[in-house]
Amino acid sequence: MALTSSEIISSKLAVPQGERLAPGRVIAPPGLLRCLVASWSDRRAELFRAAAENEAWQAIVCPDVGQFMRHVFRTKVPLTIVDLPRSDAPGYAKLREAATRSRDVSKSLLVVSVAQTSAADELWARQLGVWTHLPEVSDPAGLEMVFREARKALARQAICHSESTGHS
Repeated sequence: MALTSSEIISSKLAVPQGERLAPGRVIAPPGLLRCLVASWSDRRAELFRAAAENEAWQAIVCPDVGQFMRHVFRTKVPLTIVDLPRSDAPGYAKLREAATRSRDVSKSLLVVSVAQTSAADELWARQLGVWTHLPEVSDPAGLEMVFREARKALARQAICHSESTGHS
């Protein structure tokens, strides 16, 4: 008997907190645990990739805004992460616009990370409707928690969708 996506997600959530499933051993529908990452820094992009992989997500890290936007339009992912530099840094405006455009065309959970805490950035992100705003995040354990919580949020969405369509 085939498992429903809700049952698969629920089984993933049953893994004890300290134990990790190897990415190759995760049973999930294709694309369920993929995320799209845009960052201003190769080092920070690698930090997001490592945290994603530690939590059994496949990270699609885009080296530039153009590639990120192509993926936004072509690749359906349940989680999108945009990592903004300081507001006075080159590329800030393009990444911020990319976050806005991704919100317009995707139903993905959107995470906006910022290199420097700014009330203006947080207000903008909240008005944009981000799922999570991460000020000055650089701790791998904190990032891994974001991926775990995203999995839980997606499981809740799948369960609610299943119940609203009459499938259980």
